[in-house]
Amino acid sequence: MKTILVATDLSERSERAVRRAFNLAELHTADLTVLSIVDSDLPDDIAVQMTRATEAQLAQLCGAISSYSYKARVKTGDPQREIHAVADELDADLIVLGVHRERPWVDMVAGTTMERLVHASQRPVLLVSDPVMHSYRRVVCGLDMSPSCAAALRAAADLAPEAEIDLVHAVHVPFRGFLAPSGAEAEVRPFVQEARKRVDAWLSEIEPPKRCSSPKLIAASRVQALGQVFRESGADLIALGAHGRSSLAPTYLGSFTEELLRMRPSDILVVKR
Repeated sequence: MKTILVATDLSERSERAVRRAFNLAELHTADLTVLSIVDSDLPDDIAVQMTRATEAQLAQLCGAISSYSYKARVKTGDPQREIHAVADELDADLIVLGVHRERPWVDMVAGTTMERLVHASQRPVLLVSDPVMHSYRRVVCGLDMSPSCAAALRAAADLAPEAEIDLVHAVHVPFRGFLAPSGAEAEVRPFVQEARKRVDAWLSEIEPPKRCSSPKLIAASRVQALGQVFRESGADLIALGAHGRSSLAPTYLGSFTEELLRMRPSDILVVKR
C-alpha cells in the first residue's frame, strides 16, 4: 500500500477517517493525500473564500493529528467525481471516507455517497466509523467464493498486516422449513459438509494469508453469520467483496453489502470486482 487518499468535509464524523488514514500511512510508510471538496454551486467569490478557509482548516486538523508528511488538496466540484478524479491521478491504493450523513429519502432513491463511490470505483474503499485507538487487530471477512471476495481478502491482509483474519461463510439451506424445520445441527450438517468442500477447494485456489483462521461455516443468513463471528471475535474491521451492478439496478452493491454499510457495526473495507 503506497498511496492513500482520504476525503473529508471537515466535520466531526470525518475526522476519524483522517486519523485512520494517518494511522495507515504511518504503518505502511505510504504517501498520504487529504482531500476536501468545495461546492461548485457557490458564487465564485464565495468559493474562493471557502477554498482558502478549507485549506487553513485542513492544515490545522492534520497538524493536530500527526506530524507525518502529507499533501493537502482542495477541489471545487461534485464530491464523487472529484474524489475519483484525484484517486485516478494519484493511482491511489486506498480511498478512506468518514461515515455518511444520513438522508433517508435521498439515499433510498439514489444510494448513499459510499455506495455510489464504491459502485464507480475499482479501488478499495474504507469507511471509518470507529474511534482510532490502534491499528486494526482483527478482521472478519465474509466468504462467498467470488472474485470480489478474493480481492477483499487480499486487500484486508495488505491493509492490516498484523491482524488476525476470521473467515465466515453463510451456508444456504434450501427449503429450510421442510428439510431443517428445527435448525438442529443434525438437520443442517449435510449442507454444511457440502459447503465445506466447496469453501476448502476455493481457498486452496486463492491461497489465503496464513493469518486466516479456519473458515467458520454457519447455517444462517449472511448478515446473521457475519454478525455472530464479528461479535465473538471482537473484530474491529469487516472486509466485504461487493458485486458491482448497473447504476440502473435497484441496488448498487447488492442488498447484503448495502445493509452492512447502513448498519455500520464497525469500520468496513469494501472491494468491488
